[in-house]
Amino acid sequence: MGPMRILLIPVFLAVAAPAAAQVLDPLNQAALQDLRMQAEAAQRRAIDQANQLEAASARLRADQAVLDLQLGRGDVGPRQAPALRYEAAPPQAASAGRYPSTPDALLADSNKKVQDAARNRR
Repeated sequence: MGPMRILLIPVFLAVAAPAAAQVLDPLNQAALQDLRMQAEAAQRRAIDQANQLEAASARLRADQAVLDLQLGRGDVGPRQAPALRYEAAPPQAASAGRYPSTPDALLADSNKKVQDAARNRR
Protein backbone atom coordinates (compact mmCIF):
# COMPACT_ATOMS: atom_id res chain seq x y z
CA MET A 1 0.00 0.00 0.00
CA GLY A 2 2.95 2.31 0.26
CA PRO A 3 3.33 2.82 -3.48
CA MET A 4 -0.42 3.39 -3.78
CA ARG A 5 -0.26 6.25 -1.30
CA ILE A 6 2.56 7.80 -3.24
CA LEU A 7 0.44 7.75 -6.39
CA LEU A 8 -2.54 9.31 -4.61
CA ILE A 9 -0.60 12.30 -3.33
CA PRO A 10 -0.20 13.95 -6.78
CA VAL A 11 -3.91 13.29 -7.47
CA PHE A 12 -4.93 15.01 -4.23
CA LEU A 13 -2.63 17.94 -4.97
CA ALA A 14 -4.07 18.28 -8.48
CA VAL A 15 -7.62 18.36 -7.06
CA ALA A 16 -6.72 20.77 -4.25
CA ALA A 17 -4.97 23.31 -6.51
CA PRO A 18 -8.16 24.68 -8.17
CA ALA A 19 -9.88 24.89 -4.79
CA ALA A 20 -6.98 26.89 -3.40
CA ALA A 21 -7.13 29.23 -6.40
CA GLN A 22 -10.79 30.02 -5.63
CA VAL A 23 -9.91 31.79 -2.40
CA LEU A 24 -10.34 35.48 -3.19
CA ASP A 25 -8.54 38.26 -1.48
CA PRO A 26 -10.58 41.29 -0.26
CA LEU A 27 -9.57 43.41 -3.26
CA ASN A 28 -10.94 40.88 -5.71
CA GLN A 29 -14.10 40.51 -3.63
CA ALA A 30 -14.63 44.29 -3.74
CA ALA A 31 -14.13 44.30 -7.51
CA LEU A 32 -16.56 41.41 -7.85
CA GLN A 33 -19.14 43.25 -5.71
CA ASP A 34 -18.64 46.37 -7.83
CA LEU A 35 -19.28 44.37 -11.00
CA ARG A 36 -22.43 42.89 -9.47
CA MET A 37 -23.70 46.36 -8.55
CA GLN A 38 -22.99 47.62 -12.08
CA ALA A 39 -24.87 44.65 -13.54
CA GLU A 40 -27.85 45.32 -11.26
CA ALA A 41 -27.85 49.01 -12.20
CA ALA A 42 -27.75 48.10 -15.89
CA GLN A 43 -30.64 45.71 -15.37
CA ARG A 44 -32.67 48.44 -13.61
CA ARG A 45 -31.92 50.86 -16.48
CA ALA A 46 -33.04 48.26 -19.00
CA ILE A 47 -36.29 47.71 -17.10
CA ASP A 48 -36.86 51.47 -16.89
CA GLN A 49 -36.26 51.87 -20.63
CA ALA A 50 -38.62 48.99 -21.37
CA ASN A 51 -41.29 50.63 -19.19
CA GLN A 52 -40.83 53.98 -20.95
CA LEU A 53 -41.05 52.29 -24.33
CA GLU A 54 -44.23 50.49 -23.32
CA ALA A 55 -45.76 53.75 -22.02
CA ALA A 56 -44.91 55.55 -25.27
CA SER A 57 -46.40 52.68 -27.24
CA ALA A 58 -49.59 52.83 -25.17
CA ARG A 59 -49.85 56.60 -25.75
CA LEU A 60 -49.39 56.06 -29.47
CA ARG A 61 -52.10 53.39 -29.53
CA ALA A 62 -54.47 55.68 -27.59
CA ASP A 63 -53.79 58.62 -29.93
CA GLN A 64 -54.37 56.37 -32.93
CA ALA A 65 -57.67 55.15 -31.45
CA VAL A 66 -58.83 58.74 -30.87
CA LEU A 67 -57.87 59.67 -34.41
CA ASP A 68 -59.75 56.65 -35.77
CA LEU A 69 -62.85 57.71 -33.82
CA GLN A 70 -62.58 61.28 -35.09
CA LEU A 71 -62.18 60.06 -38.65
CA GLY A 72 -65.25 57.87 -38.25
CA ARG A 73 -67.31 60.86 -37.09
CA GLY A 74 -65.83 63.22 -39.66
CA ASP A 75 -64.37 65.52 -37.01
CA VAL A 76 -60.91 65.68 -38.55
CA GLY A 77 -59.89 68.47 -40.84
CA PRO A 78 -59.08 72.15 -40.78
CA ARG A 79 -61.35 74.05 -38.48
CA GLN A 80 -62.27 77.67 -38.65
CA ALA A 81 -61.97 79.75 -35.57
CA PRO A 82 -65.31 80.98 -34.26
CA ALA A 83 -66.12 84.57 -35.09
CA LEU A 84 -65.49 86.84 -32.17
CA ARG A 85 -68.12 89.40 -31.32
CA TYR A 86 -67.34 92.35 -29.16
CA GLU A 87 -70.16 94.04 -27.38
CA ALA A 88 -69.47 97.39 -25.81
CA ALA A 89 -70.65 97.71 -22.23
CA PRO A 90 -72.62 100.84 -21.43
CA PRO A 91 -70.48 103.43 -19.67
CA GLN A 92 -71.24 103.84 -16.00
CA ALA A 93 -71.22 107.23 -14.39
CA ALA A 94 -68.68 107.60 -11.61
CA SER A 95 -70.12 109.04 -8.45
CA ALA A 96 -67.88 111.35 -6.44
CA GLY A 97 -69.68 110.31 -3.28
CA ARG A 98 -68.31 106.78 -3.45
CA TYR A 99 -64.66 107.82 -3.10
CA PRO A 100 -63.04 109.02 0.13
CA SER A 101 -62.02 112.66 0.27
CA THR A 102 -59.67 114.72 2.43
CA PRO A 103 -60.39 118.40 3.16
CA ASP A 104 -57.97 120.91 1.64
CA ALA A 105 -57.08 122.47 5.00
CA LEU A 106 -56.00 119.09 6.36
CA LEU A 107 -53.85 118.45 3.27
CA ALA A 108 -52.19 121.87 3.56
CA ASP A 109 -51.43 121.31 7.28
CA SER A 110 -49.92 117.88 6.52
CA ASN A 111 -47.81 119.32 3.70
CA LYS A 112 -46.50 122.09 6.00
CA LYS A 113 -45.50 119.53 8.67
CA VAL A 114 -43.61 117.44 6.13
CA GLN A 115 -41.73 120.45 4.76
CA ASP A 116 -40.80 121.62 8.29
CA ALA A 117 -39.50 118.18 9.14
CA ALA A 118 -37.44 118.12 5.94
CA ARG A 119 -35.83 121.49 6.77
CA ASN A 120 -34.97 120.56 10.39
CA ARG A 121 -32.69 117.64 9.66
CA ARG A 122 -30.01 117.02 12.20
